[in-house]
Amino acid sequence: MNFTYYEAFKRNNSEPLLNVTNNVTSGEYVNNTYQGNIIDNKAVQAVFCLLYTSIFVLGLFGNVLVCYVVARNKAMHTVTNCFITNLALSDILLCVLAVPFTPLYSFLGRWIFGRLLCHLVAYAQGTSVYISTLTLTSIAIDRFFVIIYPFQPRMKLSTCLLIIAIIWVFSLLVTLPYGIYMTHNTLESTHYCEENWPSEKFRQVFGGMTATMQFVLPFFIIAFCYVRVSLKLNDRARCKPGSKNTRKEEADRERKRRTNRMLIAMVTIFGVSWLPLNLINLLNDIYIPTGTWTYYYLAFFMVHALAMSSTCYNPFLYAWLNDNFRKEFKQVLPCFDASRSGGAGSAGSTGRLGAWRSERTCNGNETCQETLLPTSVVIPNKLGGDSPPANIPADVNRGGWINKSHDSVEVVLVAYTAGEDVVHITDPSEKTKDKDKTHLTAEIV
Repeated sequence: MNFTYYEAFKRNNSEPLLNVTNNVTSGEYVNNTYQGNIIDNKAVQAVFCLLYTSIFVLGLFGNVLVCYVVARNKAMHTVTNCFITNLALSDILLCVLAVPFTPLYSFLGRWIFGRLLCHLVAYAQGTSVYISTLTLTSIAIDRFFVIIYPFQPRMKLSTCLLIIAIIWVFSLLVTLPYGIYMTHNTLESTHYCEENWPSEKFRQVFGGMTATMQFVLPFFIIAFCYVRVSLKLNDRARCKPGSKNTRKEEADRERKRRTNRMLIAMVTIFGVSWLPLNLINLLNDIYIPTGTWTYYYLAFFMVHALAMSSTCYNPFLYAWLNDNFRKEFKQVLPCFDASRSGGAGSAGSTGRLGAWRSERTCNGNETCQETLLPTSVVIPNKLGGDSPPANIPADVNRGGWINKSHDSVEVVLVAYTAGEDVVHITDPSEKTKDKDKTHLTAEIV
């Protein structure tokens, strides 16, 4: 199975395409010639060049930006961000290796990049596709456990790095045949780079295995995880007791609607981007003579460009819609208007209980606590701390500040899943007699 069409072909009218059996009918040969003429059409090539250039620029810019904002800020070195950065690195490889080489080789009709790159480019392309899809799967599984089991310990950063290392090693090993069985051939002073498998059976088995591990299994795992997360959020919302704060209820409903839309978008974009290319490659691998179909090469480049466009969507879906990433992006790119975004940070509002402010603190595992409290109230770094801060306002009694800080306080545990999926931990109305403890009730919204 080839991810990026490395079955070499000649598109000269005087020669049949490679990888087409010698007993093709004259009608099939005419179709091949006609397809070659379509690819040779300057207008068609110009359209695809513009499309691939846009994918290259947007994908490279977005993913390099993701890597940069994580590298520059140690606070961004979290489990989720490590997965997102690994996804960005694999997408950068796709942009650099798959986006330019495939159309250039096909439009030129010959391989001009040398023997070494004939082996390395195909190998690196297959590896980067595996890394990308397996990383997307890891992100989905991590989010599944965060939302379904919110009170279980989150994955450690060391465990995350180990998983990433396993993904890379597995991807390098499973795609090794691409590096081994690519051959650099010369025919009449023209160089070609093509697959040369030991047998047709080997080709079919390897192609089926690749389609299963690279697309089918990841797709169903991602779909299962996000469907369960969506159902869990909706189920908890229906079971949630009534609240007097209508504004807060509406905000919760809107957050759930946004989360569900994002989860659906993630599954849909992954499926739509990669399914067509995998189908065409699978048909090639079971040796259906797709090369004889009218407009086959045109269709191939359309679905190939669609798959490569996922490198543009991923930074938006997995990074820009995350509050912390968005805030970092705005610091790097001042052209973004911060006032248009509801990014992370302190915010204030006025309700029937007076003025309120919001404070958010994050730990190293990308779990955040957001505390909503009156503007005159100061809280310690930990609930029920033993001593007040040095900069306590004059209107707060130092002796009773610990109790006062727990009045009408709602602590929100934000587990970043597709943006802003949250777990609400609400302080009950009854105070405890022990000043050093606060009983909390929890529900997922």
